[in-house]
Amino acid sequence: MTRLEKISAMLRERQLDAVVVTGGDNLVYATAMPGLEGAAVVAADGEGWLFTDSRYIEDATNRVAPMGWHVVMPEVGRPYTACVEQVVRDKGVKSLAFEDLKMTYAEYQKYLAAVSCSLVPVGNAFELLREVKEQEEVDCIEKAQRIAEKALDELYGLIKPGVTEMEMAGELEYRMRKHGSGGVSFSTIFVSGPKSALPHGVPGDRVVQKGDFIVIDFGATYNGYGSDMTRTVAVGEATDEMRKVYATVLEAQKRGIEAFEVGAVGKDVHNAAAAVIEKAGYGQYFGHGLGHSLGLLIHENPRASRMSEDKFKVGNIITMEPGIYLPGRFGVRIEDMLYLSPSGKVNLTKMPKELLIL
Repeated sequence: MTRLEKISAMLRERQLDAVVVTGGDNLVYATAMPGLEGAAVVAADGEGWLFTDSRYIEDATNRVAPMGWHVVMPEVGRPYTACVEQVVRDKGVKSLAFEDLKMTYAEYQKYLAAVSCSLVPVGNAFELLREVKEQEEVDCIEKAQRIAEKALDELYGLIKPGVTEMEMAGELEYRMRKHGSGGVSFSTIFVSGPKSALPHGVPGDRVVQKGDFIVIDFGATYNGYGSDMTRTVAVGEATDEMRKVYATVLEAQKRGIEAFEVGAVGKDVHNAAAAVIEKAGYGQYFGHGLGHSLGLLIHENPRASRMSEDKFKVGNIITMEPGIYLPGRFGVRIEDMLYLSPSGKVNLTKMPKELLIL
């Protein structure tokens, strides 16, 4: 089933005539064209229109039109709202869905004034469609992950006492680009020593020292889809406590991975990992959720967290990233991406995760 067909089926299920998609990740999802800007309308009968400008029209004509879209560049000065209203009139649309979770209030007001039909919030309909990854999407995420792993493997040879966090973060991003990444999937985390206890710490001018733990959380992109991986390494040496915490986090991840399966509930998967950390005496130092989905955005649904009622199904991808963070001392996080494929559970992350001392 094409994405046009998936979206039109969603509209029929919700008894909506059409939906307007006004940009961002949902527009990229609908058209499978990364970086695209413009507006689109999909009708319940499967017909789709993409309106975009001169920056994208040639590429969109070559890439999007063959998938069944009408690709149109409006004349200069004609707003997208007027283009959408033309479709509304031509198709006899009575109920036009809009992205209430994405559209700004100002944009909503423009469409409200422009279209001659009712505007109906579509809620999380696109998010639900995007939860189940197509094989093409999984392939892109895997490609991004292979790029990230190659870059990290090279970075390991550069990490030593005397380098700075910012220097290493820059090297990692450069090497991902060199190996084919379209960019970073989120801001690179490379934090050392006491800063490794900051779950989302920002690389700075701190100099790496012997005996540091370093948390490296990063991702590459391929064709608009991102990867996400965390590895924690030690520099020169690791104390017994550091080794204990690392082993605890690794075991917690193992339990979370075992619990992740079709039909499992997000909070139960989280709790399977959290129980290991709690039993080891570090429960208060694991404050975030176990994992999240990803794709065109780095944080998507479904989730594996304390409160998540999400029920996992074939096609879901979830990160598994338990952590322990001891304030002012050190932190450990280990993160892989798991995929529920039609033939079973697959770990998309191939990078070794036994404790590495550089």
